[in-house]
Amino acid sequence: MSSLFFWEAGPIHVYIIWFIVLIAQIGIAEINRRWNWTIFVLWTGIGIAALPWVFYKAAPIIGWFPVGKYLLMVATATMTGALLVYGKRHPVKAHRIAIWFGVLLWIGLVANIMEANIRDLTIYFQADQYYACAADWQCLKGINDTHSVDMLNGLPETRGIAAAVGTTEWYQALAANFQARHIGIDPATGFRTIGGYWNIMSAVAGLLNCITVTGIGKIFVTSNKKQKVKGLIWVDMVWPWIIAYDLWNHAFLYNALADYTWYCTLALLLACTIPAFWWAKGQWIWFRCFTLMFWIAFNNWLPQIAAKPGPMMNYATMNPTANIVSSGAALIWNVALFVFWIYLIMKTHRNPLVTPLFMEMKAFRTVVREHCDDRDKYFITDMVPETPTQLGFDPDSPKPPVDGFVGYMPWWGKEDKRYPKPRTPLAADPGLVEKGVQSDPQWDSTSV
Repeated sequence: MSSLFFWEAGPIHVYIIWFIVLIAQIGIAEINRRWNWTIFVLWTGIGIAALPWVFYKAAPIIGWFPVGKYLLMVATATMTGALLVYGKRHPVKAHRIAIWFGVLLWIGLVANIMEANIRDLTIYFQADQYYACAADWQCLKGINDTHSVDMLNGLPETRGIAAAVGTTEWYQALAANFQARHIGIDPATGFRTIGGYWNIMSAVAGLLNCITVTGIGKIFVTSNKKQKVKGLIWVDMVWPWIIAYDLWNHAFLYNALADYTWYCTLALLLACTIPAFWWAKGQWIWFRCFTLMFWIAFNNWLPQIAAKPGPMMNYATMNPTANIVSSGAALIWNVALFVFWIYLIMKTHRNPLVTPLFMEMKAFRTVVREHCDDRDKYFITDMVPETPTQLGFDPDSPKPPVDGFVGYMPWWGKEDKRYPKPRTPLAADPGLVEKGVQSDPQWDSTSV
């Protein structure tokens, strides 16, 4: 069959299904963004209520790894929705504890990446076992015997087998086809995979992707009144990091779940990257969370459709060159990002976790102009020497507003360690005043 390099050039219906999946993922995430109550009804309420079904129906088909991912995503989606709602209702306090917003989101993000890195390394070290299982007809039979649905019939290696499905002769012919193509199979899940040094490349790229997460101390909710939809803004998550993540995630999934990447990378990654580059700038983390929640839920709620070989599938070519290209591109981009990350830290002397690192980038300025009023423009810059005007944020006033937001880090104790320059007075946050935090009044703004 002809190919698209990574995947087979499947029949027309897989392209139609792909488009439907893409639109559904974007649509659900957008609904969750606009009407936040839907998060807690759909993902928290129904998500938890569906657990018995997931344990009973999904686990025997897809294994416990995707079920664990489901549990993690239900918790992450609930937390992300709660952060947005809290930020809308308590903006002063939300800015005071913005670092904790960032820490929670960072944990959710990095936990997903590191979980994947462990999976990549597991495939590398168990590659010989996977190849041996695929070449052993009894091991293949054992996969179907331990799953509640047939996980093998319909795979590309079953094409052309004349023996009746499920017979010894059928399994023997299938094993011969796997061995001839040098393709392995995970006996726990029944998913085709090929292991090699590309798994190491992908894992290193994923680790670098974790390291280069920046600006977790300045995550906030849209304050610009011209924006009808208030989003959870991680302003430092600009295109160099997003592309680095996308390349890594595709590489990992192509290494681990190649047959599912037609949807879970090509569609799923575009479903969060398109909004972040178009109408929801600065909100990649939101769309990543809820598009992934949608896909994980679909796989766990309807595993007999999503996981079982069938007409929905557009199978991977299982060509090692595709794995090498995927992992190589991910590693090269993430290494380049890491070098750029170090360069900016040395040049600007910024703390890449507490303050944003990419403030001079055009994409960063665009997000600030679209989603920030002066209170947030001065909040973003209150720990660096540059002013919003110098950074091209176009504030309405050259002075920080007296009713703005006060940046604070919990390890400061009772000292205001914002950069010594004109800034919103500490009095704008009664909570910090009550805490007994001391500030130098010579820097207090007096603008009205």
